Amino acid sequence: MVVQATVDRHRPMEMERQVLFVEADGLYVKRQRSRRRGKEEKILAVHQGWKPHGKRVSLVGKRHYVHQTKEPVWEGLERFLIEEYGYDPTRDWVVINGDGAEWITACREYFGKRVFFQLDRFHVAREIRECFQHHPRYRTIRKKLATFDEKGLLTELYSAVGTLGDEKKEKQVERLIQRIESMPGCLSDYREWLREKGIDTTGMRPMGSAEGTMHVFAKRVKSGRSWCDEGIRAFLQVMVAVKDRLTIQTWKGEILSQEEKRETEPTMVKKAIKHVGTRVAEFVRGNIRYLHHSSGTPIYQALKALKGF
Repeated sequence: MVVQATVDRHRPMEMERQVLFVEADGLYVKRQRSRRRGKEEKILAVHQGWKPHGKRVSLVGKRHYVHQTKEPVWEGLERFLIEEYGYDPTRDWVVINGDGAEWITACREYFGKRVFFQLDRFHVAREIRECFQHHPRYRTIRKKLATFDEKGLLTELYSAVGTLGDEKKEKQVERLIQRIESMPGCLSDYREWLREKGIDTTGMRPMGSAEGTMHVFAKRVKSGRSWCDEGIRAFLQVMVAVKDRLTIQTWKGEILSQEEKRETEPTMVKKAIKHVGTRVAEFVRGNIRYLHHSSGTPIYQALKALKGF
């Protein structure tokens, strides 16, 4: 059914600012009956900023782009931005967050001066933790990263070289230094860059949801599964349609409006929470053997002592 479903990918978004944010990452998916054991799927999440909801924050105008054509990934993304957001390459700015993969860093050459590339801080923080967790400079290095002090971070990393006492970690730190130096500004604050362009950065937050986006997709397509090319392509299209509230047409000819379906979900959850308390006794009655023991048994006394926890 998923393979035969078709998705209407076009749902125009209103451009609220002159800035688009992109979180880019790759997802390695195992393949069936193929010479290649697997293939990386390039998945990019696009949004227009952040909107607070009490203590929580949601992303404004979030969409997903899965690269499935033969054209270069950034060429495909730019076409997607133009069609879905009305992106103007001569007017608008793009901030891209991702790891140091070659296909991701190629965005700098493609978008030129209109892009700010940020090395994903989650990956950098993880590498720093792996190498320096028990090192005297660990807290200082973390502080430099947290305050967007790229020069200060490089100084601390250089100072720590030769003090780790582990050849593998020493090489890992050297590679991290080389990666940062090859992309000047990749760990600085993108908001400073935007302010220099005359953009109001009020409400803008640090980026870094790429790993969270990949976790959502990985949970669905991994877990020991392997896919044929047609199957994973169709599944990712439908999954994106569900997350982006696009229209899906099934093989039966039915039109499923995900937006309308999503609107009813909160109501269903509230009803379930309201009635769950009254149904618990009905579900457990007669199904827990220990509750049938006489009051003089040790298990009865133990359960009674736990009452109220």
